[in-house]
Amino acid sequence: MEQCGQQLELEFYCAEGPAVSGVNNAVLKALDILDLLGRAPEQLRLMDIALQLDLPESTTHRLLASMAEKGYVQQREHNGPYSLGWKIVTLARSLGTESRLVQEVRPYLEQLLREVKQTVNLGVLNELQVAYLDCLTPNHAVALYTPPGLLVPSYATSLGKALLAHLPPPELEAMLSRLRLEPLTPRSITSRSALEAALDEVRRQGYAVDRGEFHRDVLCVAAPILEPGGRAIAAVSVTARAADVAANWEEQTAPLVVKAAQEAARYLFGAALAAR
Repeated sequence: MEQCGQQLELEFYCAEGPAVSGVNNAVLKALDILDLLGRAPEQLRLMDIALQLDLPESTTHRLLASMAEKGYVQQREHNGPYSLGWKIVTLARSLGTESRLVQEVRPYLEQLLREVKQTVNLGVLNELQVAYLDCLTPNHAVALYTPPGLLVPSYATSLGKALLAHLPPPELEAMLSRLRLEPLTPRSITSRSALEAALDEVRRQGYAVDRGEFHRDVLCVAAPILEPGGRAIAAVSVTARAADVAANWEEQTAPLVVKAAQEAARYLFGAALAAR
């Protein structure tokens, strides 16, 4: 889909604070190690890693031990060389799954874009946040754009509420107990009871809304892409500036978003959905 015109990239915030803030040097050093191991034609010893990255061996050892504990690197024998661990393979497989999801849902996003002529998005849950996988914008003079890969708070976004509402109860309880409901705008949800009521409404009406909860002047409507068991594997949303839409925009847009999500689900799960 051609995307010309001016794109307005919103300043997003994650649940832990600003999306762009001071970097953590230890994390950067750990990522440098992963990059080095990924490029190396063979396993590398501790002293080689420290030398190539100009790090103290003690620091390198602590970082490697921490990453080995989580499976990101592996050492097959004591004092032996290091290589990438099993967790990297798991992450790569997950990325492949998400890439396929983007490709398979893209036609439904394109159709929705033609119908609503506003920005459309695809997102999935990533821990307590929503990860944007795809964003298509219209040919407006100004169009809202969310870069894929961005993480945003689940509780303050229509995508997040559409996904949270269709978690199995034990998983939802675990999520709610960990969420920090911080006010991002005067309309943000800041209590668990209010969030639970909003999720109940999502289940009743089939879609979620964000009426300036994340950005004061931005409206969003989202609907879940449900697998046969009723869990949302992803969600589709439409985003618009409040100043650009009519008073009945939500009522007009919601059925189109729900249709796009349902059609995507039928394509992805086909006969399994029909048998429900």
